[in-house]
Formats: sequence, structure tokens, C-alpha cells
Amino acid sequence: MMRRGLAISIISLMEASEGIKSRNKRVLIAMDLRSYCEAVAGALQGLCPDTSVFQAEAGDLDRETARLRPDLVVCSRVTRLVEGLVPNWVELYPDHGLEAIVSLCGARSTLEGAQLSDLVSVVNRSEPAPSV
Repeated sequence: MMRRGLAISIISLMEASEGIKSRNKRVLIAMDLRSYCEAVAGALQGLCPDTSVFQAEAGDLDRETARLRPDLVVCSRVTRLVEGLVPNWVELYPDHGLEAIVSLCGARSTLEGAQLSDLVSVVNRSEPAPSV
């Protein structure tokens, strides 16, 4: 009887660890322009099929970030909450310019003329958020 319980515990532990490993990367898109948000989200979902893409209004960014705990946020304007809670983020075209500010695990860089291929690269290079 003791062996059966131990075997079930080991199987449960293995299933749980496989579930953690196979969890899709979560990306939250919150842009000022709704149509742009929808276009970026749709493109990323199609180009990154193992990624769960969520959309939010720019004004709901903090609430949705706290609720979803995404691995990556793509937004029009990064907030303090996003900087503190999300390991990877992209501030896409701040002040309606042509650049993007990218932070991957705290390492920041600026992309001039950021394109969709740059966002796909960021999705692929982003690290998962720590489990809560």
C-alpha cells in the first residue's frame, strides 16, 4: 500500500512538472489604438502558435497585468507596475515615434523602426515570468 501511494505521488509530481514546462508563454498587448492592438495580437498569435496572446485597453494595462501575470507586455506606455512585475516588456512607438524600447529581464535597448519581425524575436527571446 505504501508503494502504491508513493508511485501515485511521483506520477502526480511528474505531471505537475510537465504542466509547468509546457505552459504557453503569455503575452499581453495593450495599445492606445485598438485596431493596432488587434493587428499586433493577431499577427503574434499566428506567428508564435505556442504563445497565448491577450489584449487589453491601454487604460486597463495595470489591472490586466496584475491579473494575467504575463511573461511579456507590449504596450504604448510602460507603467511602474509593468516594470516591477513583468520580466519582459516592449514600449512600442512611444509618443507616436518610430522606435520601440525593449526590456528583456532588465536589459534595455532601443529599436529604431521596429517591425513585426522584431516583436516575434522579442517573444522568442523573452523569459517566463516567475510563478506566483
